Amino acid sequence: MGYTGINLENVKLSNRSAILKLLNDQGAMPRKDIAVHLGLTPATVTMICTELLSAGILCEKGEVEEEKRAGRRKVLVDINYRYRYVLSISIEGNGTCVSICDLKGNHLGIKTLHTDVTLAPGEFLKKVSDESKALMWESGIGKDMVLGAGVSIPGPVSRREGISRHAYRIWNEPVPVGEILRKLLDVPVIVENNVKAFAEGELIYGEGKLVKNMLLVKWGPGVGSAIIIQNRIYDSQSSKTAEIGHCLVEKNGKLCSCGRRGCLETMVSSHAIAEQVREACTKERMPLLYDSIGGDLSRIQVRNIGSWMSFDDPGLERLIGEIMEYLLRIVVNSITLLAPERVVLYGYLFELPGIRERFVRSCAAYDPAYDGRLIIGSKLSGRQEYIGGLAVVMNELFLMSGYAENTQ
Repeated sequence: MGYTGINLENVKLSNRSAILKLLNDQGAMPRKDIAVHLGLTPATVTMICTELLSAGILCEKGEVEEEKRAGRRKVLVDINYRYRYVLSISIEGNGTCVSICDLKGNHLGIKTLHTDVTLAPGEFLKKVSDESKALMWESGIGKDMVLGAGVSIPGPVSRREGISRHAYRIWNEPVPVGEILRKLLDVPVIVENNVKAFAEGELIYGEGKLVKNMLLVKWGPGVGSAIIIQNRIYDSQSSKTAEIGHCLVEKNGKLCSCGRRGCLETMVSSHAIAEQVREACTKERMPLLYDSIGGDLSRIQVRNIGSWMSFDDPGLERLIGEIMEYLLRIVVNSITLLAPERVVLYGYLFELPGIRERFVRSCAAYDPAYDGRLIIGSKLSGRQEYIGGLAVVMNELFLMSGYAENTQ
């Protein structure tokens, strides 16, 4: 077999990607420092940076402040985060969010619409497309300025094919979301599971800049999770994520949306919590909550969970503690098995007053090492509606590719 040599173009693409990732993680740097960090020659870094500057992908940000000395001045280079924009689409059972964002993670505009599960998937995605186009027009962003569209959705997803296999509480059948939206929007479309998409957001914009191994836990309408090992999201290659929400906690328990019985979600999802509180809320067991709603149990709903879940009623607090214990044990066991450097909590149930703090205290009661230094709230929670869709596009079409198509 003859020697084929090194594919120099692939090496160039790899170096370009490495430079973009470094700048995204560390911020603006001089070319010489980039070369030192990546183990590349100054000449290689200068050549690549010159190409990226010419294409508008990088920008210069002035000289490094240092003592005057002889030699070439150090000029900072950074990513031009307004070079392109990303359309982020988050489809959830309780609503769909459409936003247009810059590459830094700031949104220029945002729209929300009802996730109408009575419509055929194609009809609903047409509505999403129409809202997306309207938002782009209102934000002054033309199609040629869009890097791509990222779609996050619950349940198993085939990212390669752009297919939602089973969007829990939305669609029961496989839906070619990527193909449908690609035709409607005429831009590249990437589809990913919502928790894995958020995990990419943590890697690019959050804790992934600080640690390499993480466990993400989402608590809201359902329970989701993602495992990050050496800055890579664990992928089972079967379109499934590391779903702690579907761990067995009750033999022959309630039927779960995944088709099995006794899953964690059937006990701790927002709908399950509301149902258990309605069943338990009596004048004797929860007198304060019962009186506050005038005995009308129909007022205990998921849509107003924030107004009653943190209510100061001893009976309610005990029940919430019992419900939380199911989630707590699964998370503690997962920490014991995975030994992550950080556990990141997000989702609107963790954001209710006192809930996350109570959860962390309970974890620490099992093991003092499982405290607020190990288990933290996500700093991206305020951007949960759009950060996942943005991240999958930013990662795949910009950072990993080195955005080569624009520098040839």
